Amino acid sequence: CVILLDIDHFKNVNDSYGHQMGDTVLKEIAQILKENTRKVDTAGRWGGEEFLIITPSASIDEGVKTAEKLRSEIENGAFETIGTQTASFGVAEYREGDTIESLTERVDKALYRAKSRGRNRVER
Repeated sequence: CVILLDIDHFKNVNDSYGHQMGDTVLKEIAQILKENTRKVDTAGRWGGEEFLIITPSASIDEGVKTAEKLRSEIENGAFETIGTQTASFGVAEYREGDTIESLTERVDKALYRAKSRGRNRVER
């Protein structure tokens, strides 16, 4: 599976607290991802306020479960200065014949659904 997450309303963090605090929030979220994924998983910044997690040999249900755990950890975390933060998640499973483009397009669409349905949620 591939999990794509976007930090909700991140522009507000930068606008209200400055880019240094925004960088701190990104680092804190990266730490949450590191502490709450398997050793075989790979997490990295995808751009801006997005992170991509590759979960080898995980089914779509396992990917959704991992994303939900991460969503909850972020929502319940105490972030320096800003207090609370949320994130929206998309999850997609590799299908035979997928290209990088087709897989990332599906996970991006799932993330868009999460954001359009109210944010702070996981969609597949």
